[in-house]
Amino acid sequence: MKLGTFNRRAVAQLVLVTWAGALAWLARRELGKSEADTIAEATIRLNPEALFFSVKAGRYQIGYASVTVDTVATGFALSEVLALDVPDADSVRRVTRRTELTLSRSLRLRSFGRTITGGGLFEEFTGAVSGDSLLKLAKRDGRDQPPIEWSLPLGGDIVLPEVLPYRLAFGKRLEVGRRVEANVFDMNTGTINRVSFAATAESTFVVADSAVDRGNGHRWVPIRYDTVKAFRIEHEAAGTPTVTWVDQHGGLVRTEAALGIRLERSAFELVSFNYRQAVVAGGSEHHRLVPGMRTALEAGVIPEPGDHFDYRILSEPIERFLLPRTAWLAGGRQATTGDSRLSIGGPKQVAPGSAHSEYLDPANGSAPIGASIRALAHDITARSGADPLPDLVRWVAKNIRPDARASAAIFPEHVLGIKSAGAEGHAELLVALCRALGMAGRVVSGVLVQHGKIYGHTWAEVESAGRWLAVDPTFGHIPASGRLIRASIGSGSRPIDLVPLLGSATFEPIPSGTP
Repeated sequence: MKLGTFNRRAVAQLVLVTWAGALAWLARRELGKSEADTIAEATIRLNPEALFFSVKAGRYQIGYASVTVDTVATGFALSEVLALDVPDADSVRRVTRRTELTLSRSLRLRSFGRTITGGGLFEEFTGAVSGDSLLKLAKRDGRDQPPIEWSLPLGGDIVLPEVLPYRLAFGKRLEVGRRVEANVFDMNTGTINRVSFAATAESTFVVADSAVDRGNGHRWVPIRYDTVKAFRIEHEAAGTPTVTWVDQHGGLVRTEAALGIRLERSAFELVSFNYRQAVVAGGSEHHRLVPGMRTALEAGVIPEPGDHFDYRILSEPIERFLLPRTAWLAGGRQATTGDSRLSIGGPKQVAPGSAHSEYLDPANGSAPIGASIRALAHDITARSGADPLPDLVRWVAKNIRPDARASAAIFPEHVLGIKSAGAEGHAELLVALCRALGMAGRVVSGVLVQHGKIYGHTWAEVESAGRWLAVDPTFGHIPASGRLIRASIGSGSRPIDLVPLLGSATFEPIPSGTP
């Protein structure tokens, strides 16, 4: 009997020891995993999918979008399409931005390609990660133009805003109250920025999954709905406060920029066919009311002079933003007060070494300066005094003809070759000339608020005597008109650039002296 008791006790102890050992091994295995290993294992559950969205500015739809995920031999392919309809006479013309990403099984970036087309416009930006330490980049601003190539050193892993929700979901970090920081590559500016993402809420959405034609060919209606559990993420990956809702697998459900557009998931037939029929019936009336749909050059409008202006910037987003909605507009000569007032005043001092200054200045994403640009910069300023900037601005305005077409040249060498450009090309050439002389400069874009109308425009900011000075090389203005409100740094003023940032905003001039 004692022997049997001893045997049972020994067996029990052996079982406990084995169980504890297995538990320790499992804990070591799980805790020792890298994030990449965790994601690679979890993405076995990442199934191919196609999601469709209406694109709205305020109450009205102005385009559509889609996100497609598919599997490839070495990982995944993610495709994102944003199509905006821009007013053109009594109708609209479509401008499309298509982004193609190739990702590893751990959702690390391997390569990307972005094209913008429509109305004669063609712009292409491609990149490929080389050896995990270098990002090789190439850009061209026309189908028959040679690409400009350069490289960007990588200090670690980078992600794109389109991919991050999937990495959070499959990396088991998509939970309320959690904050994550990531090195985000901005394809608009070609820069890498440190961005914080915070999951702040969880909710359930009911979205249309499929639709049927009523029979008259004029209206599709939902026939099936999906109930989707989603997480709310707040971030500034696009340079502006944004609330993004994603499902538990990282798929986009809804996203809204504080002053810009809103994307809402729905059935393809609803966001495409119904919208197309509404445009045919109603024309471009609603599209014309959206800020940034038309540039100053297209409208033949020249910014009027003036240094100091105040504006009240309003919007009616569906989301309740925890991040300040207008603070992102501050910097340079712009200052914000409260959550709606913007003041345009004198240029502010550059803050050397500040993180905010580095974030705003996309120098690390700049393409190389060609020999012809360097030679021209020195020729223009050969007789300049202590400050060569006025001579550079006047030369660009005088020698480069304004071109209001969507297909206007952008890159400095191209602009210099044909001696014509849109506002983006004027600003790019000026900044390249400044950089050739060792002066810090950046291309900036935003809106011109004048006589109750709002137009897109691009100009430049150049460091002069220790401060950022706004100048407008398209029209030769030094300083640039205070009626220009900067919204982005490093990108252009085309609708596909500005409407996502400011599409739902209204700008009310505040009379001088009003508190």
